[in-house]
Amino acid sequence: MAMEIKENLPDYGVRKQNYSNLEQVNTEKEVQTKAVKKETEKKSTYGSRREYSEYLSHKYACLTPTKDSSVTINSSLLSKAASNPKTAEWLENTLSQMPDCINKICENSAKNGARLVSLEISIDSEDCITTKCVGVFEADPGTEESKKMAEEARARNKERKEEWEKLLEKNKEKKVGQEKLEEKKDGRQYDITVMGTDMGKVTENLISKIGRGNSSISTVPTVTGFDLKV
Repeated sequence: MAMEIKENLPDYGVRKQNYSNLEQVNTEKEVQTKAVKKETEKKSTYGSRREYSEYLSHKYACLTPTKDSSVTINSSLLSKAASNPKTAEWLENTLSQMPDCINKICENSAKNGARLVSLEISIDSEDCITTKCVGVFEADPGTEESKKMAEEARARNKERKEEWEKLLEKNKEKKVGQEKLEEKKDGRQYDITVMGTDMGKVTENLISKIGRGNSSISTVPTVTGFDLKV
């Protein structure tokens, strides 16, 4: 028995438009990836996991939990990325995609009639991404109710985006403030130890030593290691 298989191909103009859209998406992803790579190359390693974690938190707002989403990174992976440029590049490229991925998950859940309760995304030490989505099915797909839910999800996505943008702006202002504060410091530090049995004399000697270290005639940038017994 002969079998005939038919495939309904879309109009050439439609296919051409689809290919054009796909090329545009791929181009945008390439630009985004190159931007992340260029940024990570500026500073390939960090002094500690904490320093790198603070850097990521200031740069990627998605790492700050919202009322319905959160992104967490395993501490071992953070330590590895802090000293390994390739791992850092992969991690930051992944984080740069998080906002769009979160929005797509939320909107598509609503289109399928599910109201999102929480979305948790975690990245473990083996570079594995785990996504946990909790929601409640309240309508059938394609119904007016599900369409309404999709509109609400898009509105929530816009709200979440604004929250992230405000947070990033706040982080930038905080960073500028810290840099200005650092510029005001002249690098002069002191580490003075004064010992004795008379608190009054100990206090006087400590104040005296601090004064000597910060006097206008002093040319020593750092005063350290005083151990004076009274």
